[in-house]
Formats: sequence, C-alpha cells, structure tokens
Amino acid sequence: MSEEEKKNAAPAPAAEAESGAAAAPTPQSLGKGPGKKALLKPLIVFAVLIAVGTTFMVLGPRRDADTLAQSQKYGTLTAEDVNTAFEKVSGKLVSRPAVEGRMVKAGDVLMELDSTDTDISIAKTKAQIAENAAAVEEAKRTIETSLTASGTTEKNSWRTIEGAKANLDSAIATEKRAKADYDRAKNLITSHAISQASFDSARNTWETAAAAVTTARKQLDASTVGASKSDLARLAKTGSAQGMRLAAIADTRASIETQKLKVKQLEAEGEQLKQALAALEVEKSRLTIKAPEDGKILKVMYQVDEIVPAGSPAVLLESNRQYYEIYVSEKDAAKFAEGKTVKGETAAGKTVTGTVRVLHEAPAFADLRGTRERGQADLKSLVARIYVTPQPGVIPGMSIGVKIND
Repeated sequence: MSEEEKKNAAPAPAAEAESGAAAAPTPQSLGKGPGKKALLKPLIVFAVLIAVGTTFMVLGPRRDADTLAQSQKYGTLTAEDVNTAFEKVSGKLVSRPAVEGRMVKAGDVLMELDSTDTDISIAKTKAQIAENAAAVEEAKRTIETSLTASGTTEKNSWRTIEGAKANLDSAIATEKRAKADYDRAKNLITSHAISQASFDSARNTWETAAAAVTTARKQLDASTVGASKSDLARLAKTGSAQGMRLAAIADTRASIETQKLKVKQLEAEGEQLKQALAALEVEKSRLTIKAPEDGKILKVMYQVDEIVPAGSPAVLLESNRQYYEIYVSEKDAAKFAEGKTVKGETAAGKTVTGTVRVLHEAPAFADLRGTRERGQADLKSLVARIYVTPQPGVIPGMSIGVKIND
C-alpha cells in the first residue's frame, strides 16, 4: 500500500467514534492519558479535608452538650415572696387598697378590718386610767395633808406635855408649901397658939394643893401615853418633850403608811390599765395590714365585707429580693464562695451582677457517680445562691447564665 493510501485510511477510527462505535482499549492506552490524574485529585482533596477536620476536632473547642454544661451554668431568676396575714385577729374587711399588680412601698396600707369593738374598749380603758389617776392624786393629797397635820399635832402635843409638866411642878411646889403651913398649924394648934379656924384653913389649903398635884399628874400621864421611859426621864430632868414619841402620833403615822400602801395599790392598778390599753392598741394595729417592704402585689385573697379569719394569708407580695441558683462542682466551689461577686447574663445579653450569699450541698440527685478500681468515687455538687439587685429589663422568671471560666 502506497503512502497516500495509508494517509487516507488513518481517519477511519475517528469516523467510527463519531458514529457511536467505541474503540477497544489497548494495553498501552491503560497506562497513559488523563484518567489516572483525574482519579488521584479527589482522593487527595478528601484526605486533606479529613486531616483538617480531625485537627479542628482535637485542638478546637468542644461544643457538645456535656462540655457546654460544664463551662456555663444557668439558673432562673426568682423573687422571694412575702405572705401577709392578720395576726391573732379576725373580723370583717372594710377597706382593701391592695390591687394585684400594684407596686407598693414599705408601710403602705394593704387591708383594714372593722375596729369598732376595739375602739370602744380603748375608750373605756382610757376612762378607767383617768379615774385611777384621779384616785391616786386624791390619796396622795390626803397623805400630804395628814402628814402636815400629824407634824403640827405632834409639836402641839410636845408643848402641851411641857405645859402639863410645868403645871405639875407648880402644883407640887404649892402642895409642899401648903404641907409646910399645915404642919406648923398642927404644932401651933396643940399649944393653942392659933385658932381652930386657922388650923382648918391650913389643912384645907394643903388638901386642895395635894388634889391639884394629883390632877396635874394625871394630865401629864394622859398626854405622855406611849412615851418611852427614857423620854419620860428626859422630860422629868429637862422639862422638854421635843422628839418624844407619842402613841397618838404613832397611830396617825401608821394610818398614813396604810394610805401610802393604798396609793401603791392604785398605782399598780393604773399600770395594769395602761398595759391593757397598750394591748388594745396593739390589737387595733393588727387590724391593719401594711406592706412590710417594697414590692409588687401578686395576689389578694379577700374582698370588702368578707370575714377574714385570724392568721389566714391575705396578701401575697413579691419582694425586691431577687436571686438565682446554679449547680457547681467541687473544683469550681472556690469561685463561688460566699461573698464572691458573680456576673451573669440574660438570654437578651443583659449583664446581671450578684453576690453569692449561700453555698451549700446540693441534693443527692445532682451528684455525679463513678467507679474506681477499689470502690465507688462520687463527685459532689454544690448549690450557689446568688442575690442580685433589681434592674430594668431583668424580671423574675428569666434565665441567667454564668460562665464558669470567667
């Protein structure tokens, strides 16, 4: 075959390929051409992706649920509730300023019971206190008057005794002179030196003087009743009755002491009445419920004109004391020691700063339990209660997240 015939015959396989007939591969064509490179390229890319992914999994942060739970803790913001009630009193509700959802300040009136009976008892007790005070004043004035009178009487008695003593002394002196005259007359009548009439006159004078002495002595004895022997001896020696203790004056002063005891009794009764009044006023104050602190009214239990039993909850108040609790492990306990400041964050990204007030053991269900070669090993959980200051946009019921590693 000539060279021209060979050239004309060469394109025949291409024509056959265009017509849809596939040429059979030859052993030489299997090891040559672009097919091998096309297979190796995706294999290399796939291997690179696997290597990069493995590197990120080993060196990058883990985002599984267990890892996230260990690195960030969540708690629900809670407000402490305050139950208010009528303490030891009951009655008909006459006023109810408390309204659900209303913000109140400490001391604001929430409810009032009917106080008519208590007001009557208070008025009656006040009248009794006034009457008692008047009785005490009257008794004190009586005692003061009696003391003044007894002092005056005592001084007058001393002067009377001194007068009686002087009268006795005078009577005794007169009786002595009369006795001397009588004795001389008696001697003279024997010698008929005087007349019988003169003798009789001397005798009568002496007898009268002796009777006067007896009378003066009785008067002195009557005025010195109750006087001690030492007082009487001093009176006889000096003629002074100053300071002498007399029975009449002693009886008067004993009566005054009895009156003083009566005053003390009246004063004690007055104190009892005052205590009763204070108890009634306390009872009246209990007929009114006031907000114990700032907060929000959540629920009101009774309506006006209803009978409210003693001790029954009447108004539920949400206080401004807010806190949330999170569970922490033993190794993180130092970060949440009591008094520590903790920063949390709401779902909306609002920062909430609080203080750990209580850190205590968590219930048993919160513990992590594991096993060791020689027994069981438990990982205890603790509960940190964190109190926060109320702020706008952060209300009870919101979730607070705390990052353990911050």
